Amino acid sequence: MKNLIADLKAKWGISQEQIDIDLNNVVAVDKNANEVEHITNTGYGKELVPVDVLTDKVLEVIPTFAKLMDALSVGFHGNDMGVSIKVPIKGEIWFAEGNSEWTTAAGTIAQGVNRLATGEVTITQYPLIASVDVSKRELNYSIGKIEDMIVDAIAKTYARTIESMVINGDVETGASGNVNSDDQAPATTFASSGGAADHRIYIDGLRATAIAGTTGTDKYDVWAMTWADIMATRALLGNYSYDLDELLLIMNGNTYNKALTLDEFKKSNESGLKSTIETWAKSNISWVDMFVARDFTLTEADGKMSGATLTNNTKGGFMFIRKSCVQRGFGQAIEIDVVKIPGKGISIIATAEFGYVVVSKKAGVTDPSVVLGFNATV
Repeated sequence: MKNLIADLKAKWGISQEQIDIDLNNVVAVDKNANEVEHITNTGYGKELVPVDVLTDKVLEVIPTFAKLMDALSVGFHGNDMGVSIKVPIKGEIWFAEGNSEWTTAAGTIAQGVNRLATGEVTITQYPLIASVDVSKRELNYSIGKIEDMIVDAIAKTYARTIESMVINGDVETGASGNVNSDDQAPATTFASSGGAADHRIYIDGLRATAIAGTTGTDKYDVWAMTWADIMATRALLGNYSYDLDELLLIMNGNTYNKALTLDEFKKSNESGLKSTIETWAKSNISWVDMFVARDFTLTEADGKMSGATLTNNTKGGFMFIRKSCVQRGFGQAIEIDVVKIPGKGISIIATAEFGYVVVSKKAGVTDPSVVLGFNATV
């Protein structure tokens, strides 16, 4: 150390006073460093890993699990939407007409006979939060890198939450006639532990949209479920039912297992047109990509889920939808914050704001964009 100090004085012109100050600073830091360096330790490592790095991890992991949402990318409006934004939608123009050759008289411009039907829908953002508390001893003695495990788990739960919102959302407030419950209001039916607001009570989702329609037009009473029932449900899409590349089939898990007992479905399931590696779909059924949604729950016979009496939920279901029918986006993309609780541990908190709207029978279009097969015996 003496040789080092002498060298600093001789070669660099550094005074003894400067050296004493710097050495004291080093010793002071060393005395206070009573914890290991890690990404959640304020003052000892956290600043070296910005919050954005944790957020980026989540955004990288989500597409692996949000396969259904990834298939609906055509309706995604980004991560920086306003709290309530109107999004334009358009219908179709009628057929072009025959045109005669111009042979005599002066040319004139005829008034146009075609019009493009337009409309708009509003996407409103709703705040979401997920948090995990980790004790100090868990941090100290965990075999693996527990922060990474939790970030991965948060990514999965957000992917699941968003998918569940889009499928099961129900804003009904009465105790009867609810989309997802026959016996009590969704705010009660979906009550989360701790009394927090459930993610499904803010916006009507795909099932709500179809159930609010009429049987034979927007939904099909399946009963025993045959291959003909599946195709009859798809046919409710009208002209959209032929636009196979733009459709998705979403099935309840129990319903999918029952469908596999149908020879026609089984054959189609085993020889789908597209590679599931490319599409992320579970399979391809009659040229339509299929997803089996974990949170597409069993229901009562009318297609509505009983929340108070879960044993009443014994019927399966499935939906055919157009990929563009779910218009959605984030007002705030998922952000991760790590909060240190001195002497106790850390809280890893993930917040986001997400909104969507299901577009069906808008802008002059009379065919539905989502249809439901309900009351399927599974």
